Amino acid sequence: MTPYPASPRRLETVNVGSDFSFAKPPVTTKQLVMYAGASGDFNRIHYDHHFAIKSGLGGVIQHGMLTMGFLAQAVTDWAGPKSLVKDVRSRFVSPVKPGDVVTIKGSVQSKGDAEGEKTCSLSLEGFVEDRRVIVGSAIVAFADA
Repeated sequence: MTPYPASPRRLETVNVGSDFSFAKPPVTTKQLVMYAGASGDFNRIHYDHHFAIKSGLGGVIQHGMLTMGFLAQAVTDWAGPKSLVKDVRSRFVSPVKPGDVVTIKGSVQSKGDAEGEKTCSLSLEGFVEDRRVIVGSAIVAFADA
């Protein structure tokens, strides 16, 4: 995992084209059950192995919104304290299963000062090994200090 920057990230230190990555520990079935309880999404494909196989999924799959949470955590960890994630968007490409390690890769696409806010836009992709599982984007605003 990428820790927060030692000090608040500032727009002046962000370079267009720079990259970052963030990896989560392997997904566990316990984590999926806990997420189901927190989110209220008790679809059996997320915890019942036999049901997920009968559904054609080859086994239990992670909640898509949990994968999106990994994407958002990568952004907040990269941006650091005193920043504001203004927007996160994503599209799910491939399912994540227990045991998978999800790595989020981000790239700074643009930066600027709009409406009095110092912001940058990021492109994001999540992978399990070479398989892309999520794509997205984010906009981050930075504090002046």
